[in-house]
Amino acid sequence: MQFFGGRLGVDYTYYQSETKNQIAAPRLAQSTGYILFSLNSGSVKNKGMELMITGRPIDKKDFTWDVTLNMAGNRGTLGDFVEGVDYFYVTAVQIGGVKAASIPNGGDFLALTGNRWLRETTTVETVDENGKTVTEEVELENGRYQVDPTTGLYKLEGSTTNVVGNREPKFTGGLTNTFRWKDLTLSFLLDFRIGGDIYNGTQYYLTTYGQSERTLDRSSVTVSGVNSETGEPYSQTYNAGDSYVINGNTYSGEYMIQQYWSSNYASNAYNFIQNVNWLKLRSLSLSYDFSNLIKGQNILKNLTATFAANNLFTITNYKGGMDPEVAAVGSTGGSGSIGIEYCGVPTQRTYSFGINLTF
Repeated sequence: MQFFGGRLGVDYTYYQSETKNQIAAPRLAQSTGYILFSLNSGSVKNKGMELMITGRPIDKKDFTWDVTLNMAGNRGTLGDFVEGVDYFYVTAVQIGGVKAASIPNGGDFLALTGNRWLRETTTVETVDENGKTVTEEVELENGRYQVDPTTGLYKLEGSTTNVVGNREPKFTGGLTNTFRWKDLTLSFLLDFRIGGDIYNGTQYYLTTYGQSERTLDRSSVTVSGVNSETGEPYSQTYNAGDSYVINGNTYSGEYMIQQYWSSNYASNAYNFIQNVNWLKLRSLSLSYDFSNLIKGQNILKNLTATFAANNLFTITNYKGGMDPEVAAVGSTGGSGSIGIEYCGVPTQRTYSFGINLTF
């Protein structure tokens, strides 16, 4: 749609699609005789919106200002899949037990799976299909963490198949501004991302080796929550220089502090998952058209000089890692492992200068 003689334009798209019989290669149990098995199975469902707004706020003889705003949001899920396959791993990347996964039967297409600390439980009674009362222990969503008295540390769930995050952003977009004054043109692109989880593998690495700021205080560490066996409140501070008897064995405070950071803390995926926003100055260019200055000769028809720069700055709430845009496989945007950042080289800042001649 165009308004005000074309100076304002709006383009909106809503889409919903389902792609069936995808070629997939799920990992199978080795007891089947296979590790990977390629087959046509499952469906990928996507729905979302795209919005583009264009405008020319200023339109004068010697000065114009053009603006383009693009925004998009997608929600991807994995439909029916191979029976018995609860997690489809689209890449072999695994950092700290965290993997990029797709969850069948309506789960997130860009999920994260990993280990986690268990929280306190409460008893819930339900009635099954036969009318019998069934009692089960259910974790409280924001309950206190369980502490395992046999280790003296937080109790881990024990597997790396817990869904711990969704890498898909809420929406992404870009804002382009172009200013023209006579023969001088300045243009820049800002792009942004709102939401979406990223696993900070760089902080995981630094924490396990005692090089993170999180591990600076090595004089003591406190674990508190509930006893995983009795449900009673539990709190224990380990101090360097002291000794502690745990499950019949004696350990130094230094040992317990090291075990906490390098193993227990590092194994809880939630300690390194961040919901990330960013704003990037993706590109900037300045060009000058010298065509009006070379009139009166028959050799050159046009002469334009351009200076361009890319990835000039990033503003983000992502802390303690490298570039959240760089996936663990090393390429910007990634391939299957987007949302897992692990000691990757940040996107390079580049500058260029060029002259365009037309004869």
